[in-house]
This record gives sequence, C-alpha cells and structure tokens, in this order.
Amino acid sequence: MRIRPACMLIFLFALLLGLIAWPKTATATERPDWTGVWDTQWRGGGAVMELQQDGKRVVGTYPGFDGEVEGRIEGNELSGTWSDTAGQGELTFVMSPDQQSFMGRFGTGEWWTGVRSDTKIQETLFGALDNSSADQTLLSFLKAGNRAGEGRSDRLGVVLPLLDFSAFDEPLTLYDRIDLARLLFQILDRLTLRLSELNPEEDSVRPGEYTVNLNQAGTNLSYTLRLRTREESGDAGPRSWQIVVPAKADMQASLDLLLENRGGEVPHPHQHHELASPRDTMRTFLEQWDNARRGDRELFLRTMDLSKIAGAVREDEGLLLGEYLIGVLHRIGLPLRQEIPDNPVRQAAYNHFVHPSGTVVMEPVLQEDGSVLWQFNAETVASARQLFIAMEDMPLAEAERQWKSTPFFEIRNRARSIHRGLLQETGAGMELWQWLALALSLLFSIPVSWACAWLLATIFGLNRNTEDQTLAPGVRFLWPLRLILIAGCGLLALGTLGLPQEADIPLRVFIGVTLSIAGGWLAYHLVDRISETLDNHARSYLGFRNEILRSLVTSLAKLAVIIGAILFLAEILSIPYEGVIAGLGIGGLAVALAARSTLENLIGGITLYADKPVEVGDFCTFGDYMGVVEGIGLRSVKIRSLDQSIITVPNAEFVNLNIENLTRRNQMLLQSRIGFRYETKPDQIRWLLAETRKLLLQHPMVAPEPARARFAGFGNHSVDIEIFAYIKTNDFSEFFSIREDIFLRLIDIVEESGTTFAFPSTINYLARDSGMDGERASRIEAIMRELRNGQKLPFPEFDDKTRKELLDSLDFPPEGSIVSGRRDKTND
Repeated sequence: MRIRPACMLIFLFALLLGLIAWPKTATATERPDWTGVWDTQWRGGGAVMELQQDGKRVVGTYPGFDGEVEGRIEGNELSGTWSDTAGQGELTFVMSPDQQSFMGRFGTGEWWTGVRSDTKIQETLFGALDNSSADQTLLSFLKAGNRAGEGRSDRLGVVLPLLDFSAFDEPLTLYDRIDLARLLFQILDRLTLRLSELNPEEDSVRPGEYTVNLNQAGTNLSYTLRLRTREESGDAGPRSWQIVVPAKADMQASLDLLLENRGGEVPHPHQHHELASPRDTMRTFLEQWDNARRGDRELFLRTMDLSKIAGAVREDEGLLLGEYLIGVLHRIGLPLRQEIPDNPVRQAAYNHFVHPSGTVVMEPVLQEDGSVLWQFNAETVASARQLFIAMEDMPLAEAERQWKSTPFFEIRNRARSIHRGLLQETGAGMELWQWLALALSLLFSIPVSWACAWLLATIFGLNRNTEDQTLAPGVRFLWPLRLILIAGCGLLALGTLGLPQEADIPLRVFIGVTLSIAGGWLAYHLVDRISETLDNHARSYLGFRNEILRSLVTSLAKLAVIIGAILFLAEILSIPYEGVIAGLGIGGLAVALAARSTLENLIGGITLYADKPVEVGDFCTFGDYMGVVEGIGLRSVKIRSLDQSIITVPNAEFVNLNIENLTRRNQMLLQSRIGFRYETKPDQIRWLLAETRKLLLQHPMVAPEPARARFAGFGNHSVDIEIFAYIKTNDFSEFFSIREDIFLRLIDIVEESGTTFAFPSTINYLARDSGMDGERASRIEAIMRELRNGQKLPFPEFDDKTRKELLDSLDFPPEGSIVSGRRDKTND
C-alpha cells in the first residue's frame, strides 16, 4: 500500500509536537523532591504534613497531632520514623512518578497516603485563630469543624486552644481532646444559629462568662453552650474567649436527643448531596463548584431549578448562571453552614438574600420522579446575571477565598480591566465585548476552516473526481467540511463567551441546524467513498469482492446517517421525538403491517447475502427473463436484460423465483439431433457413429465424460443420431465458436460417409436421380466388414486403448484459424 507523502509529513510533524509536549515525569534516575505540604490520610484519620528535604535527609511535622517525621531517601523511597502524642514507629513512603502523591506504610502494616497541596500548611489547616470575642471564637471552632470532615481530625487539633477542658479532672491526651472536640462539633452541627445575635455584653449573667441556648430547626429541642474568658497577661492584657467542653456523657446524651428527628445517626459525609434541606443545598452548591468547572457538572446543576431554561442550552447556561451566583455569594459573604436551616420537613422557602435586582431563595421543588429536592428556585437562577452585575463593584467579603473562575469570567475580567465601557449591555442582553469577541471568532474561523478542509481533503483524497459521481468533490466534501468547521468554532466560542440565553439559544439552533445538514450530507457521501475504497482494496489485495454485502452495508449506513441527522435536528429544534419513538412500541403491530413489504424486501436482501444464489455481474435466468445482475440493494435487485433494459425485481419476489445462475456453470451442454436420409445403410450409420465419437474424444474442448453419439431412432423423414457432450467453457461466445467447429467437422464426416442430411421436403425430380455414391458406400461397407471380422467394431463403446489413443488428438482451434486466448483462459 502506497503512503501519501503529505500524510507522512503530517504524521511526523504531529509526532514531533507530541514528543515536545510530552509531560515530564520523574524517572528512576531522578531524585524526587519531598519538600512541600502534603495532605495525608490513614485508616480512620489524617493530617496535613509539611516536609523539608536537605540532600537525602527529610524532616517534617504534622502540627494537628504535634507529630514529627524523619527519614532518608533511596531512589523514590523515603524510609524513617514518625512520632506524635499517640506513639512512635517506622514508616516507608514511595513517591509516584509524577511526584504529586505517595503511598506508604507504618506500624504493623497500616497504610498512609498523601497528595501534594499547593497551599501553605496553616491555610490548609485553618488559618489564624480569632478568640477575641464569643462570636469569633465560636466562628473559628465551627469553621475548623466544617473543614475537618471525615478523617481530618487534625483540623480540630489546631483549634484546641479555643476549648476549655477544665471540667475534666483526669489528664487528657491530645487524641482525647480531639475526640471531645469532634463530639461537641457534631452537636453544634445539628443546630441552627446566628452568630450576629450573640451578645455577651448584654446577656451575660456573670462577668467573663456567657451562656446561649441554640435551637434545632424544625423541633423544640435546644442546647446550652457556655463560653468563658480568661486573662492572657494580667489584668491589663487582652481578654480571650473559650468554649466550655461539658462531660463526654452529657454531650453524648444531647447528641442522641438531637439525632432522634434525623434518623438516629450522624449523617454520613456525603449525605448532604441528597439536598434534603436548605443547608444541604448551599453546602453542596459551594463544594461542587470546582468539580463543575472541571467538567463534572451533574451534582452542581442539581442544586438549581433549571426548568425554565431550554433543554438545548440547559447545561451550559446552568453552569454560567451558577458561576454568577457563586460571585454573588462571595460578595454577600460565604455563609457559615450552621447559620442555614437544616430542617428536612420545612415547606416554606428560605430567603437568603434580597436585592432590588434579584433575590437568592431556596425552596423545595418537586422533581419528575416524584422526589422533592431543595434547590435555588428558578427566579433566583434567572436573576443571577443581573444580580451579579448590580453587585460587581462590591469587594469580596473574604478576598483570600476568591473562587476559581471559568475562562468566561477570566476574559470578562480582562475586558473590564481594559475599559469598563466594554461591559456595557447592548442588544439581546449581550455586553459589548461579547459582540466583538463573537465577530472576531467568526473572522478567525473562516480562513482556518478553509485551510483545514483543504488539508483533510488532500490527506484522505476527497478532492478527487470519480466517474460515477455527477456532483463535484467540492459540493460533496469540501463545502460540508468548511461549514462543519465554522460551526465547530462557533460552538467553542459560545461555550467560552457566556452569551445570555436570549442570544445563545438562536445561535446554537442555527449552528445545530448547520451541523445536522452539513454533517449528514458529508457522512452520506463519505459512505459512498468508503464503500468504493474498500471495494477497490478487496479486488486489489484479496482478489475478490462481495458486491451484495457491500450494497447492503452501504444502504444500511446511508439509512443510519439519514435517521441520525433527522434525530439530531429534532434534538436541536427541541422536537419531542422520544414520545414518537415510544409510541412505536404501542403501535408496533400497525407499523409492522404498514411496512410489511419493506420488511420483506429487507429480509429478502439479507437472504440473498446469506444464500448467495447470484452476485453482481452474474448472468442468470429468472422467471421468463434473462440478464446480468447489476445491483442488489435493501429493496430490490436490478438486472440488465438482453435488450439492455433494466429490470427491477423486489428482493422478496426475487428470492422466491427459480433462479438459474448461468455464470457459475463450469461446462456448457451441447446436445443436438442430426437426421440422415433413409437410404443410409446400417454400416454407414455405424461409421458415422464411430467417427462422431472419435471427434468428441479427440476435441480438446469437449469433456470426455459423458460425451456420446448414439443412434436415436427413426424420424418422419430421417434416421437420427443424437450428440450429447459438455463443452469446457462457461462463456457463451466461446461455446458458440466450439459448437461451430464441431458441426463443421461433422459435415466433413457426413460427406466422407457417402450419405447426406435428411430434410422434410417433397421433391419432384425432373431429371434422373443420381442416387447414392455406390463406390464410397462399398468402401465403407468393406471397412465395417473388416472391423467385424476382426472383432473391432466400436459398439457399444470404444475399448480403453482406442479411447486413450483418440483422447484430445485433434487440434482446436483447427490449423489455420486465428488462435484465441479463450481456450488458454478456460484451461487455466
């Protein structure tokens, strides 16, 4: 197979780019770098660890448990020791090839894994502690508990200074204190509070001590939380607050009581994904943003009621409006989740924020499957864009917690930094910079699509003309390719520019219709080109072709392309084709009856492929017709008759006909009855039979078995000899030439015998009849008498020796004739 030079150059160029861009990973000879912050986990726990590498020596700490590690590096393996308040032991860590994670063991085979973190260790753990007031102390503790989650106890370890364990007489280890802190957090996490409502100065019964009752949403249960102050550096020093930790048994009893209305168990780490309350929805919405930005959008979009958004743009528009809402919440101030109600049976909507340009509201929404989810309502989603624009100049409540934005917001922020006027809203709700970017993307896509279409057409040979196609390659391939590439660039632009729904939907519909029509047109003609290519390869390399299979597969592929293009177009135009397809199941019987002939023809085509009574190019007889098969499709067989007209026969009818495939004959029958005058004598007939048999045996194009010449009987005007033989050919033209040669030789034999052919006629002789040739007749009689006396009469057959001597002893074609290649071809 010959490789095109253009293909080879493009392949080498792509390979070079791939080698240049191939990400570099640590090899066995490179020394891994352990320096950095690692977020680690082990069975039932975890800690943030900071390591420092100096040559082959590594030291580090995990402050949440007052822990230390120390070891040495050998290759990508770190071996050493660990120690913290719980004990000490040996460890082994092995770095991954990309240096972003490690796998390890410690103790008696327990696992210890870690992933590299980009943030500083204090920021990862919690940040700066603030215990200057009762509300700030409680805020710091709740934030640490929210960060701790499952298996992140060290987050609570760093906020232990905010807790007062004076109620415990016995000494407590670090792990004991962390367990108590976790139990206290689980109680507070079942409650709903407002930090802004805490007022120790007014509500304190005794100076330096504050007691507050916190309620559980949806029940009459409450919990009493005590905070007290302590002096840091004498009477003149600042006053710091601590949360008083009650006895463990008291806390456990309070937690069990609070859990009675919530299933009796502490919720599992991902239970808030069920969106059973406003708190669950807000928490899931904020947590899932990074996943949605990376492509895992399902859970993030589930937190919003997107029913008012058209299905064609629901996912992209939902992501965009969700990011607008993220920006709004960052400007309001990200809520502490314990400040949002977690009542799962609440029916009233929860108003989180109100602004003249819109509101942030969550409410229970009935889903299609009958379930109820708490979601940001449709009005909140619809107003998210305008609400963000109205609040855009508001600084972030926590500048250090800027969310990671999508390319749309990065481009928008860049446009805003260039000139604020680029954000001016124009027609269709689009900002000025979006119009400019859309125009630039269109101008860019035109030359790029032209160049790419030419390149693809050159690589795959789509710009070549074919004899059996009336349409030019440009119409069949180049223009559809250009339109598809331009539409593809348009979709990329729409996915990046974040156009409002009023402009996005019409543009997406236009692009979708273009893709459907151009893609269907291109795919339809590509099926023909691929079919032709495979057929040529089959003939060139395999030496055979299966035209029936090719025709059936090509027809099915074209049908699939047409159906696919129509369904894609229906999806773009929001036509509910699913209902129509589902209806076919109910009305399947009616459809089957209406399409009976079509199904019969399809099954007939499959039968023709499986049974293969004929193939394209075969000469056959069927019914009262005879001709050459020119095509076999899904519906019918096309045959060119002897008068060069096309006969179309439905597959279902064709397979039920008596089909005689003349092309597949390995030999052709020669059968003829020859009559001689009644004056022919018996010995003349015997001689004629013997010589005719010799002729059939001697002729190289006559099969010796079952070739025969026999006295067949007495006709009305003649005594008859019947010739029966098979000619070694399946070609009609060659058969006629061979038959002609045999008949001419028979004339010579008849003439030599002295008799003549009989013919039905009434003859009035006006002259003396010459009669028969007596001399020749006497000679023939003498020959036959000699054979009879010598017991050599060739009746009923020649003996084996004579047969071998006579077999293929004649020259054919006869000496002096034009030698044709037909005989050689047949013999081969």
